[in-house]
Amino acid sequence: MFKKMVKSTYPPRLWALVGYPGSGKSTFATQMAGPILAIDADHRFAEVLDLAGDVYELSDSPADNVDADRITAILAKNMPGAKVGTIVVDSLTAIITPLVVQAMQDKEQGRVKNLAAAFRTKALAMRQLQDAVTRWGTACLWVYHLNDARDEKGRELVKATVSQTELARLTRSINLQLEIVQDQDGKRGVKVVWARCGRDGMTLWDDSGTWADMPERIERAVYDGLSKADQAKIERRASGAFPSPEIAISWGLEQGAFKALAHARNAYNKLRQEAKPKDAEQMADLWRADIQRRLTEAAA
Repeated sequence: MFKKMVKSTYPPRLWALVGYPGSGKSTFATQMAGPILAIDADHRFAEVLDLAGDVYELSDSPADNVDADRITAILAKNMPGAKVGTIVVDSLTAIITPLVVQAMQDKEQGRVKNLAAAFRTKALAMRQLQDAVTRWGTACLWVYHLNDARDEKGRELVKATVSQTELARLTRSINLQLEIVQDQDGKRGVKVVWARCGRDGMTLWDDSGTWADMPERIERAVYDGLSKADQAKIERRASGAFPSPEIAISWGLEQGAFKALAHARNAYNKLRQEAKPKDAEQMADLWRADIQRRLTEAAA
């Protein structure tokens, strides 16, 4: 017998969470709606089980949790009929980074002719993983890491362990991008870096030490008081800077200006190199104008 659909108060929790190792990402994950299905690629979720309700493991074999093929097969076999509230991928870094390293080794050792060919396995794994996790209609939390790095001029910078292309691809499957931050006294908080159809830019600080009630607080801060028209206007992103290049690239692809993610990424990076915008807001204006030009030319 079919059941009547019930209107939800907030959009589904399709979230991504980034932070430094040890910053509390897995602890945050325990506060998501349960039962939780943990794809425990970092092999550390057992450390926070006391903070969670019911948690299911994808597999008791560690190797299954880091292989996109095995993850896909296990989900396809066991998800139908399962009572899962949130699928937590903890973390993307542990799944994707080994594929990147292998691709670079294959290029270095001459096993492939070019790096693009070497990275094909990584790109396919990311697509496969997204399809496998998002198809069930459950809430999802995608976790990945930040680390310290240096640019080509030796300047210090903070870099995500997942590439710009993969983050742009992931953005199409999420509606909130969150980052764990810390103040000068060591207090932790969650910054809402980007919301597809809600407010962003604010930081919510944790007083509990365990992120208690934090997902609910985030939803209230992001969505409360916004009408459907307000949310639709925000989703169109008619003005203001994009929170990151990945989000800008994903937005450009969603407008229908490009047939492939790689095309959108190359166009964005080329525009940035040639126009040399003075800040993120000017780059956003240039990008929107470029997208509009492409759509107008395509229509003509």
